[in-house]
Amino acid sequence: MASVLALQRIFPHNGSLLGRLASRRLREERKLLERPGRITRGNVRYQSTQTSTQVPQSRQPKRRSKKASTIDIIQVKDECVSEQRTKVTRLNSLSLEQTLGSVSTATIVTEPKLGSHSDGNLFEEVSLDKFSDLINSHLEKSLRYPSICEAVRWNEGVTHTYDESFASGAFETCDNRLRDGAVDEELVCERSRLEVEEVLGLSEMDLSSLLSSHPSSGLTSLQPLSVEPEDVAEKGGAQNNPKKSGAGGKKSSNNKKKIGKVTSSKKKPTSGAKKSKAQKGAVMTETNTTILNNEQTPEEDDMFIDRDSYKKLTREEVSAAQTEDLCSTEEGLVPAAEGSPGINVGMLNRATHTLLYYRRLSKYTNGMRVSSIGPFRILLQGHAEKGNFNKMEELLRCMQEEKIPADQAVYGALLSCLGRQLESFNNTRNIQGVLTSMMREGIKLQQVFSDVDFIRDGYECALRAVQRVSPSFKPQQRPTPVHYACNLVSSLNNDMFSNQVPSPARDLATSSSLHKWAEEQFACELSSEITIESIQNKDVTDEVHFHRKKLEAWESRWREVLYRTFVDQVDAMKQSFFSNRQDKRMSLYPYLVTLPADDFVNVMMQEIGRLAGGSEAFSPSRYVLYRRLGELVFNRYSVQYKKEVGVMDKLKQVYKDYCDWYINSQCRDGISYIPRVSWSEFASRYSEGPRLDHSPVEWPNTVQLALGQFLYSMLLTKVMVWKPLHSEKHTYPALYEVERSYGFRVVEEIKPSPTLLDLYRKASKTSLTFEAFVAPMVSPPIPWVSMKLGGYLLTDAKIVRLPYNAHQQKQRMVEKGNQQLFPVMDSLNQLGSIPWMVNKPMLDLLIEVFNNKGSDELDVPPPPSEHPVPPKIQPNMTNAEIHQIRRQRMDYYKKKSEMHSLWCDALYKLSLANHFRDRIFWFPHNMDFRGRVYPCPPHLNHLSSDVFRSILQFARGEKLGPNGLRWLKLHLINLTGIVKKKSIEKRLEYCEDILEDILDSADQPLTGKRWWTKSDEPWQTLAACKELAAALRSPDPHEFVSHLPIHQDGSCNGLQHYAALGRDEVGAVSVNLASSHTPQDVYSAVAVLVEEERKKDAEMGKEIAKVLEGFVRRKVIKQTVMTTVYGVTRYGARLQIEKQLKALDDFPMDQRWAASQYLVHKTFHSLEKMFTATKEIQDWFTECARVIAQTRSENIEWVTPLGFPVVQPYSKTSGNKICMEKLPSSYSMDSFMRPNVMKQKNAFPPNFIHSLDSSHMMLTSLFCQQAGITFVSVHDCFWTHANTVDIMNKVCRNQFVALHSEPILEDLSLFLQEKFGYDRRDFAHDGSASDSSKMRLNNLLGKVPPKGDFDISNVLRSTFFFS
Repeated sequence: MASVLALQRIFPHNGSLLGRLASRRLREERKLLERPGRITRGNVRYQSTQTSTQVPQSRQPKRRSKKASTIDIIQVKDECVSEQRTKVTRLNSLSLEQTLGSVSTATIVTEPKLGSHSDGNLFEEVSLDKFSDLINSHLEKSLRYPSICEAVRWNEGVTHTYDESFASGAFETCDNRLRDGAVDEELVCERSRLEVEEVLGLSEMDLSSLLSSHPSSGLTSLQPLSVEPEDVAEKGGAQNNPKKSGAGGKKSSNNKKKIGKVTSSKKKPTSGAKKSKAQKGAVMTETNTTILNNEQTPEEDDMFIDRDSYKKLTREEVSAAQTEDLCSTEEGLVPAAEGSPGINVGMLNRATHTLLYYRRLSKYTNGMRVSSIGPFRILLQGHAEKGNFNKMEELLRCMQEEKIPADQAVYGALLSCLGRQLESFNNTRNIQGVLTSMMREGIKLQQVFSDVDFIRDGYECALRAVQRVSPSFKPQQRPTPVHYACNLVSSLNNDMFSNQVPSPARDLATSSSLHKWAEEQFACELSSEITIESIQNKDVTDEVHFHRKKLEAWESRWREVLYRTFVDQVDAMKQSFFSNRQDKRMSLYPYLVTLPADDFVNVMMQEIGRLAGGSEAFSPSRYVLYRRLGELVFNRYSVQYKKEVGVMDKLKQVYKDYCDWYINSQCRDGISYIPRVSWSEFASRYSEGPRLDHSPVEWPNTVQLALGQFLYSMLLTKVMVWKPLHSEKHTYPALYEVERSYGFRVVEEIKPSPTLLDLYRKASKTSLTFEAFVAPMVSPPIPWVSMKLGGYLLTDAKIVRLPYNAHQQKQRMVEKGNQQLFPVMDSLNQLGSIPWMVNKPMLDLLIEVFNNKGSDELDVPPPPSEHPVPPKIQPNMTNAEIHQIRRQRMDYYKKKSEMHSLWCDALYKLSLANHFRDRIFWFPHNMDFRGRVYPCPPHLNHLSSDVFRSILQFARGEKLGPNGLRWLKLHLINLTGIVKKKSIEKRLEYCEDILEDILDSADQPLTGKRWWTKSDEPWQTLAACKELAAALRSPDPHEFVSHLPIHQDGSCNGLQHYAALGRDEVGAVSVNLASSHTPQDVYSAVAVLVEEERKKDAEMGKEIAKVLEGFVRRKVIKQTVMTTVYGVTRYGARLQIEKQLKALDDFPMDQRWAASQYLVHKTFHSLEKMFTATKEIQDWFTECARVIAQTRSENIEWVTPLGFPVVQPYSKTSGNKICMEKLPSSYSMDSFMRPNVMKQKNAFPPNFIHSLDSSHMMLTSLFCQQAGITFVSVHDCFWTHANTVDIMNKVCRNQFVALHSEPILEDLSLFLQEKFGYDRRDFAHDGSASDSSKMRLNNLLGKVPPKGDFDISNVLRSTFFFS
């Protein structure tokens, strides 16, 4: 057993040989310190290697600079030291002589040369003279490092913390002096051996997590690492077999020798409070194990996640190593905590010391105090995984000093830690102490097992601990509330468990087929990628073949160089991360080893393809690209994390039961028809293991940005292409940065080079690769049961789409709790439970048109090559002609880029549809901050344009029945928009009149009369023509099974909600809230009013009114009327009208600006006359938002009638930028930023109306689910089967009346007064301007606009309310 002897430099004395040697060595050391690029801090010398954001540092007073020093550590045999045991001491002249007197020879471990595979004897004899030379290269003063509760005195008083996971840059010179000699990490302590033992205890390194940007929220979940056979070596086995350890680290050792760094060795710690003197000596002997040569031990490689850098162990060796790997504690022998390889990286002790650093920093500076229990929870959980109860006790003492009370999670971690230990008297006593403390704090034991988020075997270990002192204890799961608390849906509580609702996928699949599809979905999300075949024309010409070969060669080269660069960069970052002992700056290194290097390369390669499919004229900003790339990395890490901690295994069990219920829901007695309730029931059967909604802590925004920037730095510098492509002489960057001006703003963007775009376009790749969450699911989505769990199986899908800094709405949702969000969740679950399939005939037709160069007439994007090329400049042209051609060429490149973007978008959607053409699939749903619902897959979904809606249909068909054929005909005619002003009977008559054209369109869509192309929605009209033709030609149309969704669209839905809020009778009639024989057209009505005003002005001689004669048409003012309800400004409305006038060929060009300005004024005036109450409500909304934002400096917020909290995320940066920069990156910026008053007041009216139409849709969804019918929505357009349209229409009208029967405006007023109003105690009562503004705010919030006399129940009898 070898030991470590650290020797301190001896100053010159008495002219001795040692003194002369020391003087010469000191001069050499000073020369080394004066090398450029080297910085000294404290007692450790290191290279400046800042890799990322700087964490807050304390301002230190200027002190007299001191001599920097280095440490040499040599290894000697045990017999060279007296008493045959390791002796670590600070040497002076006397102790040196005593030591030299007892040392005859010393052995130095030498590192084998690069490429050497020798396992022979590495010891060489060292003479006394050589030993004396080594003495003179030691530190002038050794460092004193603390235990977990102590702080390092850094430069005499400045606090810092020590972490043994990184080595000092001072060791760099050791490699030069000792050449191949090995250097150990451990520094010399000045105090007793007990203190040394405490320091060595800090090397109990288990890969857990890193405190990232701030300890209060930047922690990632702590998980230890273990070893899999044939993959990663076990720690204990490596230490018990040093020969294997030495041979295993050859690759890593070679890298370190090249760089000139020496990494730290890992010692197996010994914990325990009281030990005898002999035990202490034994401990010192064990912990100071010699590291053979300069290579990493398997434990060290665990930390680096470099699985190829050491020898792989067999399964038997791993098993034996795990058996021998025991940690000695005062309670007895504790098996090393089990872990999982490779995913959860970070350092448990480094996280602990960083937390303590901030804790100590706050006492010396004005830094933020660590007052949150969050970081303590994670650290305690990490130590609990290792069974280290002593460290947990020390952390608890820190919590007591900070006056942070322990909660259920803390006690759960303590119990799980004690449960991992072997049963003993001390173990039982500690368990009883924990239970007593819980009782004293008022925490019930059942709460721990029902509320704490245990991971892996934490639940079982905690239960084992409790049952040691209370064998009869059995945890009981607290019943989860499942009923609604909202008045609008309280009636659904009555038959929640008795109502028998058929499955949305009945007769489509069996339980076994669903299980098979579920395994496919799990595998797809686990791989994080999906590769599909492209539908692009497969005719491969010589040119296409040439470019494909070029692209394949370049992609192979890019992949190779990116992989090599990434590995080199991470290796360099690793050296920096582990070499700078006293550098506590945030580093990207822990995040860059969360996934294999291949995964990062795959992300970068997909990013290249994504940029190549974009536009030359428009590129996203660098910020957007950086964050998107960082988010993709985190998504992949999150999926792998769930697999490693056991969430995926438990999820599979619950999901299997859920699939059985989903396909046979009508046959399961006693289980609710609501997916959320059923899932909760199945999940309660599996109480052990981690919670299903457990996921890693989301990385801070700065980390994701830095990750994206790091990856893009490689893309910008390493991805090259030839220019031109056919040459092999010159390479240029494939991506480059540009600055674009947008008004007064200059935005930095990343743009693909024209050569890269040209290469991808001409290569026409045969396959496309997407992230897994881009594609629809091939099994039913997980129902939303909480804000964390729902949607995809493994991929995290946020229930609300929010900007990264919109933290306030997240807080409001947490404050409201899950039960208040049950109606919203169940609506999302209902929409996501509907299975879909591809309409194959429509898909084939679209692919044919797409591959035949598209069609502008049919809205199928043509390829960019179809855009006509402008003429070239000729020598005999005039300057005006040259200028005109240059403008044409600019427009040509811009249009060509836009065409390429549209063409790529169509390619992705059609390729995805073709990939799923023979499959059933599902769309998980989530919301935006207002509550508007969207499907999660971005490409293929039913919210797309007319072209891509036509290729989707319900997977399960329904017979048309007695009324289905009628609704199918009406749907077809409604899509055309030709007779939209006619009654229902007239529309049906029109359908019969053009039946021949309908059948011709169905049979010969491209070669016949092409009647369908004249429709407002041509492709959906064609799909309806084919469905109607098939039904009419069937033996019995009533028995025909139809899959086509039938639409019922709201009539200017925003104005409908305004008219209902204000009970505006005139406005209600205009938007079809009242019953009528024919539909009312609000756009035509407004056009009539504008025309009347124009005639009056023309008679008075106004010139612009005369110019507009015959041009005041419905089409000109329609968009302005439609968007008025959504807060369009007069400037925006003028642009809308000017665009419509530009489309009129006979309107004079020089009169467009004046005419659009005139029409805007008249349109707004006409709307105010028609919708009086609507205008008053809109003005009240706007003024409330303005005054709240100005007076209270807060974002406007409200709660929808279904209980969903909304906060408008419109803020702007404060003028005090220095103050903003001091805020930690993990803080939510909307809590500290001032509201953008203009955006707040302009957006509040439309956003509030959007939240109302979303509430109406959700109510319709829930009651349609209760009725057992299919329901899908596109905002205010509701879809169902043809035979259930009557049921859906009835539900839709009932829920609109129920919604607007609530005192919505009154409730909003009360909420705003309670949230933003001032109490009487807030007034100074001195007549000041401040009191005046407060009083004005209170009066405004309480002044609800008056209502009209319209009877809202008339909606029940309105035929054209939704039609």
